Amino acid sequence: MMAAAPRQQGFSLLEAIVALTIMATCLLALYAWLSTSTLALGHVRTSALALADARAAMAVVETINPMAEPNGKRDLPPLEIRWKARPLTDLRLGMSPAGGATQFDFRLYELDVEVLRNGRSIREFNLRKTGWVAARRVAPDDF
Repeated sequence: MMAAAPRQQGFSLLEAIVALTIMATCLLALYAWLSTSTLALGHVRTSALALADARAAMAVVETINPMAEPNGKRDLPPLEIRWKARPLTDLRLGMSPAGGATQFDFRLYELDVEVLRNGRSIREFNLRKTGWVAARRVAPDDF
């Protein structure tokens, strides 16, 4: 009888090459997924910051009277908010529910708002806002 040849222990060169090829393919797919996720996260952060800046600009624009200040800017470091107002209607007399004239006259404006962060424009939007002016004095006996 012939003696059985002893079995070889370990990996052959071909098995090692196949294993490294499979591992490299998996690592490339993982790298592509991580790269895409990192880019998406950057876009989400940029969008969230731009939205927060737009909300801050809206809060500032809500406080202005476009009839008194048709063009202007407010500094809110690192933001700068600029606006230009165009009248859309003629000046209208303010009327009370009872039909009498109120203290204020009104006009509707279209505002073009630009939001800058560190001098770079990051958001532009338009909105309509009412401007007002105190046109009449209120007498104490009017109440």
